[in-house]
Amino acid sequence: MPLKAAIYDPYLDTLGGGERYCLTLAEALLTRGFQVDIFWSGSPKILDLAQSRFGLTLSGINIVPDIFSAVPPDLDSLEEQGCLVRLKNTCLVPRPHLTKKIFHFFDKYRLTHNYDLFFYLGDGSLPYIFSKNNFIHIQVPLIQHPTLLGKLNLRAKQFLVKKIICNSAFTKKIVSSYLNREKILVIYPPVDVDNLNAGEKRSTILSVGRFDNILNVKKQDLLIESFIALQKSYPKSSNWELILAGGSQQLPQDNHYLQLLKHQAKNHPIKFFVNPDFTTLKQLYSTASIYWHAAGYQIDENTNPQQTEHFGITVVEAQASGAVPIVVAKGGLPEIVVDGQNGFLWQTPTELVQKTIQLIDQPKLCQQLSKTCQKSAQKYSKNNFIDSFFSLI
Repeated sequence: MPLKAAIYDPYLDTLGGGERYCLTLAEALLTRGFQVDIFWSGSPKILDLAQSRFGLTLSGINIVPDIFSAVPPDLDSLEEQGCLVRLKNTCLVPRPHLTKKIFHFFDKYRLTHNYDLFFYLGDGSLPYIFSKNNFIHIQVPLIQHPTLLGKLNLRAKQFLVKKIICNSAFTKKIVSSYLNREKILVIYPPVDVDNLNAGEKRSTILSVGRFDNILNVKKQDLLIESFIALQKSYPKSSNWELILAGGSQQLPQDNHYLQLLKHQAKNHPIKFFVNPDFTTLKQLYSTASIYWHAAGYQIDENTNPQQTEHFGITVVEAQASGAVPIVVAKGGLPEIVVDGQNGFLWQTPTELVQKTIQLIDQPKLCQQLSKTCQKSAQKYSKNNFIDSFFSLI
């Protein structure tokens, strides 16, 4: 019998950094002979989209009903449709008389204890899970102030957890205020640096991020403003263009924020790539000379750390491709970019424009930083990520 692993990510359909993290682990577990189940009650097509977006091989993963959502799926209906046959054979289907709105403690036990490994992506609120090896992954550095009863509940849940894995030292610092520090460690997100290469560089500034206003917003509107200011104040930038690439959960024509950005960019050398696949992204990275990132601007990272960039996978992808990043000095980004060594940090839009001018005006400096970027990005390779995780089990 193969070892059994389960993964839970409530935000799977956003296909963001946390989803890449979980699904890269799923791919690695598959290659090591694990049976992998993902708890998800949304569209099963999400794995096909993820394969295209992240360049992963995910065939062989089983999608099983989400037992952790506030409103669990209609299990009777799923059973009638044949969706629970495999689960039924392993005694994982809840008893018919159980309420479909609340899964009791012992039912959670019965549904999770058969797994050899459980990897749960959460926001700092811990679940009760009972596999042989329980791992909690925290992507979002939310500040919490639990009551005395809440602290006791967290302590009981952490007793069942082998490790709490954070995506950055920044996230670890925040969650250490209310979780067991001895169980917390950092495993940086996996970046497919081996498949990212520097091509023939063009006069292009690139930024990659979701086109939405959820959580750590990417602030593409600010980038557009800064690019227009760059072209107005610096004549040598007249032949440069800004490329904005990223995902949209909605149809592009229904995404009001995206349409606002396009209106803002009208009549300027600014291009949009919506929902690009990984092949397209690699091409954009390989030809970009400079990479911009604005998530976290004007945010107090001590009071609202969740609104900063918690790590910055796209920044590492840019570095691996030889694009020199100029990023906000907030959140987890200073862990990736050392100012003046493998990119630049900025605090104000004016500083963003000035450091961009410095790179355009000094091609040799840009080339030197580009080479340093490619070397520093190797720290975040998929192999390092996989080795770090499997060393725990």
